[in-house]
Amino acid sequence: MTKQQLTVIFVVMILTSALVSAGTIFGGAWYLKNSAAEDPSGNASSLMSFFSSSSDESKTPSFLPLDKVVLSVKGKKQNHFVMIELAIETRHPEKIENLDNYTPLIRNALLRLFNNKSYESLNKEGAVDSLENEVKQTVLLAFEKTDIVREIDDVLLTKYVVQ
Repeated sequence: MTKQQLTVIFVVMILTSALVSAGTIFGGAWYLKNSAAEDPSGNASSLMSFFSSSSDESKTPSFLPLDKVVLSVKGKKQNHFVMIELAIETRHPEKIENLDNYTPLIRNALLRLFNNKSYESLNKEGAVDSLENEVKQTVLLAFEKTDIVREIDDVLLTKYVVQ
């Protein structure tokens, strides 16, 4: 065989491999998309969500308010009280309908967070911004072992009172 013939065979092999790979990918995608459309439970639709034109990000967010939490914090001369209200932002409110069942979990996590706080640290300038981030991380960590954590987009501090 000449060098030119080997080059032609090599190019044909590369093209054949590319066509087989593309056919496998698109055939698999087509199969998964059609099987998701036929599945009445809707479980398989998440497998092909990246191929669909409607994305989860296009859904408008819903805000689910949580019960207010009142905690005590230590001050220099006396104990003070902190009242916070939270809202959970989600784009799938139907998947976290039973969020109220997790109220003790949230209260416990917040109690642990505020256990080390003082009145002075909560009353200084810029405390709300840092506290909101800490509360968000605490709540997400509390839900870490549940399925709900995937459906939470954000945790918002909706009311904050230090007395």
